[in-house]
Amino acid sequence: MVTHARSAGPLRLIAPAGTGPAAWVYQSSLGGGYIGDDDLSLRVDVAARASLFLSSQASTKVYRAAHAGFTLDATVGDDAALVAWPDPVVCFRGAAFDQVQRFWLAPTASLIAVDAWTAGRVARGERWAFDRLAMRLAIAIGGAPVLDDAMVLSSAHGDLAARLGPAAAFATIAIAGPKLGAACDQLAAAIAVRDIAWPLVTASRWPWGLVIRIAAAATEPLARATHDLLRGCMIDTIGADPWARKW
Repeated sequence: MVTHARSAGPLRLIAPAGTGPAAWVYQSSLGGGYIGDDDLSLRVDVAARASLFLSSQASTKVYRAAHAGFTLDATVGDDAALVAWPDPVVCFRGAAFDQVQRFWLAPTASLIAVDAWTAGRVARGERWAFDRLAMRLAIAIGGAPVLDDAMVLSSAHGDLAARLGPAAAFATIAIAGPKLGAACDQLAAAIAVRDIAWPLVTASRWPWGLVIRIAAAATEPLARATHDLLRGCMIDTIGADPWARKW
């Protein structure tokens, strides 16, 4: 259950009654996204033996001419679990967005984190038309850093559409925690023998967990591939599949 929740505009937090033992919390905003110089920060504390599904009400939209940012700092206690899985970031033409997500895990904590972004409003002719997108995902376990993954896409470095080819949606997934070790082994093995050419999926197994990267031609196949890969692991972690009715 959610014991404390507080937000200030434009950020809103919605905590519906979900299924299973985990609390469900969705990030939202009155305008449906970021405008101007919005710079939001969210701190999350998952207490010992608690579990949380943290998501978004819809895709994270970064509107035209916005130069916005978002920072998430999440602490996950002993034997606690966090699934941080928002919809992908969608940057409009000319937008710039910086996102940082930092996760501080107790040694026995479990984490599934999905960091996804798209080419923008492709249907409106805005394929890779934003100015800049920077995404950073960092994890520390027991106070020791184990992952610091960063990506910057900028039109200043060259034409994005030409550089990224047919891909229009990406995701980086990090799975960490000793209780998810067997799931990491199974996912890494399944991805290694995967014979489907598209979406592209790779996996890197580490002593602390697993990093998965997905590239797809559109948002829908990216979401389906992510859900297909993570569904079983997510149910084991939080006792439910919040995406069951969506994908």
